Amino acid sequence: MIKEDYGHWHVDYYNEEIDFFTSATGFYNEKGTWDVFFEEYSKEDLHKISGSNCKINKDFGALLFEAIDYNNAHEKFSKWVVEILLPYIKANPDLKTRDT
Repeated sequence: MIKEDYGHWHVDYYNEEIDFFTSATGFYNEKGTWDVFFEEYSKEDLHKISGSNCKINKDFGALLFEAIDYNNAHEKFSKWVVEILLPYIKANPDLKTRDT
């Protein structure tokens, strides 16, 4: 179990069938929970993926959600990828990641 004094961690998603990997980063916050950020795409695409009301941090990307611990973040991130990110990628096949 990752504890609060660890500072941050990465939660990963991999689907072997479609050879797709992505990750998000969780940062311990002052409330004693974790803020989970996703930054693999441009700011414009992050707003399209997560909604225009999502908060974008210039260093960390889109704030996806708050989690109580690593396991909770992993569950929420996997659900977000399957329900939100993968359909967006499928509808936008020319989408490029930040590193490409």
